Amino acid sequence: MPRVLVTGGAGWLGAAVVRRLAARGDQVVVLDNLQAGAPANLEGLGANVRLIPGDITDLSGLLLVIKEHRVQRIVHAAAIVSVISSLGAPSHVTRVNIEGTLNVLEAMRLFEVERTVHISSEETYGDFRYEPIDEEHPLAPTAPYGITKVASEHLGRFYRAQHKTDFINVRTSWVYGPGFPRLRIPRTLIEAALEKRPLHLPQGGDARIDHTYLDDCVAGILLALDHPTHPFDVYNVGSGQSWSTAELVAMVRELIPGADLSVGPGPHRFSDEMVAPKKGALDITRARTVLGYRPRYDLRQGLEANIAWYRRGRPAPGL
Repeated sequence: MPRVLVTGGAGWLGAAVVRRLAARGDQVVVLDNLQAGAPANLEGLGANVRLIPGDITDLSGLLLVIKEHRVQRIVHAAAIVSVISSLGAPSHVTRVNIEGTLNVLEAMRLFEVERTVHISSEETYGDFRYEPIDEEHPLAPTAPYGITKVASEHLGRFYRAQHKTDFINVRTSWVYGPGFPRLRIPRTLIEAALEKRPLHLPQGGDARIDHTYLDDCVAGILLALDHPTHPFDVYNVGSGQSWSTAELVAMVRELIPGADLSVGPGPHRFSDEMVAPKKGALDITRARTVLGYRPRYDLRQGLEANIAWYRRGRPAPGL
């Protein structure tokens, strides 16, 4: 059975990857500092999953884990996530996201790890100049989070050219689903509607975003991890569609009758001082053609699945 290390594997997205790997019989080692992740996300997964507290900024600790467990492949999900977090602590985000990725690359080189799939982001693109956006679009991030992801991708390309390390980037977009840990749409909309609370967003209704359901994102990551050879080092993994926030609000109101929700016009803002870059749909042609990626959820189907999870009482992950 393959031996896979998942950095940040006790976090929301990382744990979803771990659950899928464990279900198919892989031996999985999880490295997580448990600042954002939680052991509860990995409960009930059996003897083929081992959680090791640790931090990717600790190179010696990372090397020890890879050596002792004879890791063959890595899913690199550990990072300080979100633009808003990066605005408040850019030095910390830079250290974790860039230095952490560099440590993963050094570990790959020293122990000849077969492949790493790095979870990147649509924030690498900055303002979308066209839609759907493909992987050849210029990279012009506007905030520290996206900048760290671009730097991580470029470090991977250096190691790929210099040391032949197989470092693959998966660019995701606004992943959502059961248990999403941050207060962001559509979670905030669904919760307000189900709790019969009014929620009126003052602006952002015109922003178009590729909202990607968790299961589809995980499927794309594993396809990149498993594919025999890669003609490219980066793939967009999204739904392939974009919806305005106004359309999203209308859809939640339709799915939860009586929901008192609204959104004003204009772009999405990260803060009062900072407008989010213009976004839209990701072009998933490359992932579809090379990897066989086929998203199962459009926005309506994803919202229906997410709402059903709430109505089941928010069961633990995997149930």
